[in-house]
Amino acid sequence: MKVKNGGSGVTVEDFPGYEGHSFIIGFPAGGTKPNGFYVKAPDDQPVSATWLRRLPLDRLLRVAAEVRAAEIAVQVQPAPATEGRPYGGGDEHLAKVAEVYQWATERNIPPRRAIASRWARSEATAGRWIAEARKKGVVPPAGK
Repeated sequence: MKVKNGGSGVTVEDFPGYEGHSFIIGFPAGGTKPNGFYVKAPDDQPVSATWLRRLPLDRLLRVAAEVRAAEIAVQVQPAPATEGRPYGGGDEHLAKVAEVYQWATERNIPPRRAIASRWARSEATAGRWIAEARKKGVVPPAGK
């Protein structure tokens, strides 16, 4: 199986059981949720509705999502080891959390996951930081 990441999609070729086929899972620019699915079959094999229903779409989408997540993880570079949250937090730290939050929402990336990746902390810790930033007014209320 070969997996290639292109700017707007992930191409999976020779998926086990579907050798000779190419599957392209499309993603919006900077997004993580698929918005397109294309199949290129060999000339001698028609693509029918029955064939599509039998396709292991969940496994194909998982492979594509893992590749896409790895690409996004590269974009969200962790902070240097010396840069951490100051004891007790602080406005400077919450401003940095707000920057990463805004960056993530613009790219349809879960902000809590992006913040956790940035500082190499758990998503629960990132959620607490987001809550603190909301209280200070540097992050918009949930759903806005």
